[in-house]
Amino acid sequence: MSFETLTATATPETLLLRKNAPIAPYTTFGIGGPADFLAEVYTEGALQQVVREAMASGTRWLLIGGGSNLLVGDNGFRGLVIVNKIEHLVVTGNKIVAGAGADLGEVVEAARERSLSGMEFAIDIPGTVGGAVRGNAGAFGRSVADVLTRVRLLEGPDLVDRAPSELGFAYRHSRLKENSNIVVEAEFALQPGDRAEMDRIMGQHAAQRARRQEKGLHTAGCFFKNPVLPDGSKIAAGQLLEAAGAKEIRDGGAGVHAFHANYIVNRGGASAYEVLRVADEMKRRVQQANGITLEEEVMVVLDPEHAAG
Repeated sequence: MSFETLTATATPETLLLRKNAPIAPYTTFGIGGPADFLAEVYTEGALQQVVREAMASGTRWLLIGGGSNLLVGDNGFRGLVIVNKIEHLVVTGNKIVAGAGADLGEVVEAARERSLSGMEFAIDIPGTVGGAVRGNAGAFGRSVADVLTRVRLLEGPDLVDRAPSELGFAYRHSRLKENSNIVVEAEFALQPGDRAEMDRIMGQHAAQRARRQEKGLHTAGCFFKNPVLPDGSKIAAGQLLEAAGAKEIRDGGAGVHAFHANYIVNRGGASAYEVLRVADEMKRRVQQANGITLEEEVMVVLDPEHAAG
C-alpha cells in the first residue's frame, strides 16, 4: 500500500492516516495490537480513496465504527484498519439520514426530540449506525432492519444505494457480514409518536440496561447470540450462562460481568487470548449443561503475527 500517495492528498477534515497505530483505543474492549496502517475517514470521497488504494495494492482491510462487538488480537492487524468517521445526521419529515460513523444513540435522540417513534428499542445500544446496520442490532424484540428504508454502500470502489430487502437481514445478521461492502449511510423511516409515551418506554429500556453497562467497564456487550431452539423460539444466552455458573469465570484480566453473564469484561490489561479462553469456558459450560452450542455475536479478528509495511 502506498502510504505516501494517500498522505499527499489527505487533510485533517477528510482523512488521517498513520503507520503502526494501536487498535485498542478504537474498541470498547480496549484490546488490540497495532495496525500496519490506520485511516480515520471523514467523507465518502476519502473512504473511496482509501479503499481504491487498498484494492490496487492488494492490501486487506478491517473496518471499525464504534468498535463495539469487536475483539482484535494482541498482535494487531496485518493491513489497513479503516475507522469510519462519516457522521452526518439529517432529519427530514419522518425520515432520518445518518452517516455510518454517527453514533446510534444520536439517531435515537434526534428521533426523540422530534417525537418520531420507532427507535426506542435502540436506547443505549452502543456503536455506530454502520455497525448497527451490518449486524442488525436490536433489543426488546425490535431491530434496525424494522425501521431501515435505504442503505448506501461502498461496493468495491463504487457507491450504491440498496433496499433492505437486498441485504438479507436476519437475527443479528445481514449479508454485509459475508462480504467486504462498507456501509456509508443509512435512512430510517419513523412514525409520529407521543413524546411522553416514548420517554416512558425508553426509560424502562434504559433502566434494564443500566446495571450491565456500568461506566468505565471495557466490554463488547453480549458476547454470544441468543440461541434459537428447535421450535423457533429464542432463549437468552445470559440466562443459560448464569444457570451454568459462568459468572465465576476469570482468566487474567478478563472475566464475566458480575450482573450479566453474557458480558465479558476487560478488568484491566486483559489480552485477547484471555478473553477467548473465558469465552471458550462459557461455551463449554452451556454445552455441558444444556447441549446447546453458543454462537459468537462478537466479531473476532486474530492475526498470527504483525509487521509494519
